[in-house]
Formats: sequence, C-alpha cells, structure tokens
Amino acid sequence: MDYDFSTVLDMVHYPSFIETDDVTLRIPDRESYLPSIKSLRDNFAKRGVTAFYRICREAIFAHDDPNRIEGIHEVYALSGASPVLDPYLTQMSLILRDGTWLGAGLRSATSNKHWQLVKHPQPIKASPVPETALKETQT
Repeated sequence: MDYDFSTVLDMVHYPSFIETDDVTLRIPDRESYLPSIKSLRDNFAKRGVTAFYRICREAIFAHDDPNRIEGIHEVYALSGASPVLDPYLTQMSLILRDGTWLGAGLRSATSNKHWQLVKHPQPIKASPVPETALKETQT
C-alpha cells in the first residue's frame, strides 16, 4: 500500500503468473510485472482502499517438494474498516530460493475486468479486420 514496488518485485520468483476468472498474465521477469502492480495500486487508490489483507486459510508443503508450499488465502480490500469489494479466495504457490520464500504463481477468484489486478506489459493486439470489411474498402 506504500508504493514500494521494488519490494513487491523482490518477493516473486520469475517466471511466474497471475490468473483471474477472465485473464492470465505470464510474468517472465521483474519488468513484466511492474505495470500490473502499479495498475492494481492505482485502482485501489481510486477506490479509497487503505488496507489489503491476504489471510491464509490453509497451507501445505507439496508432497514431492519440501521447498514448495501451496496455500489458499482469503483476500480483503478495505477502506478504513469497511470492505471495498467482496472478499475472494486466492490460491498461491511459494517456493524456497536461497533461504527466501517467493511467490511462484497466483490464482484469484475475482474479475480482472472489474479490479484490474493484471495489466499486460504490452498492448493486446486488436482482432483482425473481417475479410468482408477489407473487400468493402477496396471497392
């Protein structure tokens, strides 16, 4: 919440991903993730969010890798003590690298269209113009 984007970027293992109900972002490196975290923070500021909590409901070590944890979190965005959005669940993977637990993927049960959790680092290409429209412009 304090715009310390560098610290957030340091807490992620790359490559990574963020998935919502309506979009998936592949994150190959730090620079690719920066537009998303800035967009999310700006969107929260516009909506008056003063606190963002991710409360762990369940976490287990992966059965085949003691350096990986899979967890389910309930997420809250608040303005003071009032919810700004309905709480939603997130599945998060953590991996241990060089003594530090890093986020290695996130699936959120919420709409990106509404909350702009994900912003693609490059513009999404427009869909191709239908052939009929091309023919109309040539006549």
